[in-house]
Amino acid sequence: MTVSNNSMTGVGLVTGGASGIGAATVQALLDAGVRRILVADRNEELLHKFRAQLTQTYADADVEVAVVDVNVEDQVKGMVAQAVDKWGRIDYCLNAAGVAGGGGKIGETALEEYERVININERGVFLSLKHQLAQISKQEPLNPGPRSQRGAIVNIASIAGYKAIPGAVAYTTAKHAVIGMTKVAAVDYTGQQIRVNAIAPGWIDTPMTRNSPGAAQMLQWGTQPERCPAGRPAQPEEMADVITFMLSERASYVNGTTWQADGGLMTK
Repeated sequence: MTVSNNSMTGVGLVTGGASGIGAATVQALLDAGVRRILVADRNEELLHKFRAQLTQTYADADVEVAVVDVNVEDQVKGMVAQAVDKWGRIDYCLNAAGVAGGGGKIGETALEEYERVININERGVFLSLKHQLAQISKQEPLNPGPRSQRGAIVNIASIAGYKAIPGAVAYTTAKHAVIGMTKVAAVDYTGQQIRVNAIAPGWIDTPMTRNSPGAAQMLQWGTQPERCPAGRPAQPEEMADVITFMLSERASYVNGTTWQADGGLMTK
C-alpha cells in the first residue's frame, strides 16, 4: 500500500496539521513526493515549530503555514486562497482538525461543550469541504490518463461515526455527520474526477488523546484486548499511510467510502 517516493506531484493542504494524524500525514505526503504543501492549524506556536522541523528535513520542499480556526468561514476561505495564490491549485486535502469531547451522559452535557465539539468536528469539516471543492472543481486534472484526478479529499471520521462512545454525545454525533458529509460530497462531485473519502480510526496515541482525561479513559477502554484485537493504540503514522494512499491516484476507484482503521475493534 505504501505510496512510492516522488509519485505524488500535486499540492497538499492539511488542516489540524501541526500535530497528531495531521502532522504525520504532512510528513507522509512529503515522503511520497509532494513538494508544495500548506499546513493549517489554530496553534500558531506549534505550527511554526513544526514548519521549522519540516524545512530542515525536507530542504527542497515549499512548506507554507496558515493559522486557521476551521469554525470561521473567512479563515477557511483564506486558507484555500493562500494555497491557490501561491501554487495555483490544491490536489490532496486532509481535513484533520478536531477536538476530543466528553461531558458525561446527555443529561449532564453542557450546551457549550456540545456546541464546541460540534462546531470544530462537524462545521469545520463542512466549511473545509465547501471551499476545497469549490476550488478543485475549477481545476484541470493533474495528470493525463484514466486514473487522473482534479483533486482528492480525506476527512477524519472515527469509529464513533458507527457506534456510540459512552459519555461523548457531541463527538459521536459529529463523527456520524462527517461520514454522511463524505458520502454527499462524493455523490455531488461524481463524474468530475474528484474523490472524497474518510478514514475511521480507532484509538490513536496522539496529543489530543493523551491530554484529554476523557479521551485518555476512552483510549484505555478501547484498546483492551477483549474489545480490540490489536490490543494497543495505533500510532499516527499508521493512519497517515492509509490516508496518503487514499489521496493518491493509486486509490483512483475509491470514492465515497469510510475506511475503518481500528485494529479490528469494529469486528467485535
